[in-house]
Amino acid sequence: MNPNLIKKFLKDKKLDFYLITNNDLHLNESPNLDLKDIYNLFKFDCTRGYVLFFIDKFVFFTDSRYTLAAKKFFKNNCEIYNLSEITIVDYLIMQNKNLSGTLDSKAISVKEFRELNSKLEKNKIIFYPQLKNFFKKKYYPNFNISYPFSMPKYLIPRKFNDNLKKIKNNLKTEGILIWNNAHVAYLLNIRSFELLNSTKPFAGLLIPKKNIKPVLITNNFNINKISKISNNFNIFSEEKFIQYLKLSKFKSIETSYEFLNLNVYMRLSKFLNLSETKINISKYLGVKTSKEIGNIEACHIEDGLSVVKFIIDLKQKNINPKNEYEISEYLYNKRKEGINFFRNSFDYISAFDSNAAIIHYKPLPKKSLSYKNRNVLLIDSGAQYLEGTTDVTRVIKVGKKNFSKIKYFYTYLLKSLIKIENKIFPINVRSSKIDLYIRNYLSKFKIHYNHGTGHGVGNFGDVHEKYPIISSKSKDILANNNLFSIEPGHYVEGQFGLRLENLYVTRTLKGGLKLKNITLVPYDLELIDMKLITNFERIFIKRYHQKIYKILQSRLSSEHKRYFLKNLINKI
Repeated sequence: MNPNLIKKFLKDKKLDFYLITNNDLHLNESPNLDLKDIYNLFKFDCTRGYVLFFIDKFVFFTDSRYTLAAKKFFKNNCEIYNLSEITIVDYLIMQNKNLSGTLDSKAISVKEFRELNSKLEKNKIIFYPQLKNFFKKKYYPNFNISYPFSMPKYLIPRKFNDNLKKIKNNLKTEGILIWNNAHVAYLLNIRSFELLNSTKPFAGLLIPKKNIKPVLITNNFNINKISKISNNFNIFSEEKFIQYLKLSKFKSIETSYEFLNLNVYMRLSKFLNLSETKINISKYLGVKTSKEIGNIEACHIEDGLSVVKFIIDLKQKNINPKNEYEISEYLYNKRKEGINFFRNSFDYISAFDSNAAIIHYKPLPKKSLSYKNRNVLLIDSGAQYLEGTTDVTRVIKVGKKNFSKIKYFYTYLLKSLIKIENKIFPINVRSSKIDLYIRNYLSKFKIHYNHGTGHGVGNFGDVHEKYPIISSKSKDILANNNLFSIEPGHYVEGQFGLRLENLYVTRTLKGGLKLKNITLVPYDLELIDMKLITNFERIFIKRYHQKIYKILQSRLSSEHKRYFLKNLINKI
C-alpha cells in the first residue's frame, strides 16, 4: 500500500478522503501483519485503528488502549484521536465542508458501514464503498502453513452435526451465511494455523435449511485433507461460492451484519435477499459445556506451571534477559515445554516501569527497554493449548526500590479481585454490572482505567471472544459456564502501569451467580501493602497460593518448591 497511490487516486477521482481500517476479509480482530493496511502503510500495529487519509494529511483514530503508543510512534506527523472522545464522523463534520470519500468494502462490516454512512448522510457527507479496490493488496494469508485438522473426539464439546442441526432448526430463511472464522472453527470442530496467534481457518460457512451439503468458503484447499469436511461439505473459493449461489435456487438467506464484510453483502444482494439473523452464535460459543470447562481448567494447570517457573526464575535471577523482549521470549520458551502447547494466544505485553503505562505495549527485538535498573515488570501473556486458551497478567517487582505508591495501587487492584470472587451476583446479571461493581470500588481509592474490565475467552480459539464482554456498555447477560477475564488496572503516563488479570468461570447457585478463578499464577507479595489488607484477605491470598502449590508441586523442582513455600506462602 503506497501513500502516493492513495493521493493520486483521491485527486483523479476528485475525492476528499479515503478511510483505511486494519481489517482482513473476515474482519478478524488481529489479522496477520501483512494483511493489515495501517501496518503496511505506517508500520504501526494495533488491534483497533482507522486512518482518514486526505491529500495533504492523515488522521489516526484508535481507542484508549493505543492512544499513548500512537502518540509516541507518530509524534507530530499526524493528528491522533481517541474514538471515545472524537469519532470519525465527529471529525468529518467538524471540517465544515461537503466532503466525499470512500473505502475498501472488503475491510469493513455491513453493520459498521451502515452506522457510519447513516450519520454522514445526515450531514451531507458522501461516503461510498468500492466494489473493486483501486490498488493491489494482499487479501489472503499463507495457506502453506495452515495445517488444518479436526479436534480429537475426547475434546469436542458438541458434535458438528448437532451444531448444524441446532442452527438449521432456528433458521427463518433458506440458509445462513457465517463469515466469522471463530464461529466456523467451533461449529465444525476444526482448527487451522494460517493466522498468527490463532487457531481459526480462514473460511466462511453456508448452512442451508434443506438437506443439501453445507458449503465451506475458503481458498485454503488443504482443508480437504480433513475427511469429515471432504465427505460432508462442498468446498468453494469465494468466487465459486458466489457463482454457486447465482445458479442455485436460493432466494433469501440470513447472516450477521456485524461479522460479514460489506463487499460480500453487496455482491450477494444483487441477486438474493440477505437479512440480519437472530441466531446468536457468539453466545452459543460463550456458554461452555461441562466438558469444555474441565479441559480449559486442565490447560490452566499446564499454563500455571510455566508461568510460576518463569516468575521464580526471574526473581531468583536464574535467567539473565537483556530486555523486555527477551523476557517475553523466555516465557514463550517455557510454555513450549508444556503438554499440548501449540502457540501463543497473542503477542505478549512485556513492559518495564513507564512502558507499562502504554496499555498494549509490544516489545520488539531491537527496540525494548533493557533490564538494567528497572523496578517493576508488567507481563500480559497467554497460550493456545489443545484443551483451551489462556490469558493472564501479573506485575512483578524486579528492582530493589520500594515504591509505596505502586504498592498502594497494586494492593487495591488485588483487593478488587478478592471482592468479586467472594461476591454473589444476581442470576441473569448483566456483565456491565460487574464492570460497574469493580470500577465503583476502585474509584474510592482514585484508581481508574480506560479499557474494558474483561472479555470472553475461547476454547482453543480466540483469546478475545465476543461474548461475554465485561464493560460499561455491554448488554450481555451472564449465564452458567461463561468464561471471561477480569483485568482492572491503573496507569500513570511516564511512570508506571499496573494490571492484574485472571480468567473466571461463572457458576450459578441457588442464591445467585459466583465467579470461580481458574488462573493458577500467584501474586507478588512484595507488592502488597500488608497494612491495607484485612485478615480475611490475607487468608484468602494464602489459600489461593496454597491451592496453586498443591496442584503444581509434583512438577516443580526442589529450588522452585523452596522459593514458593518461603516467599509465596510462608511470608503471608
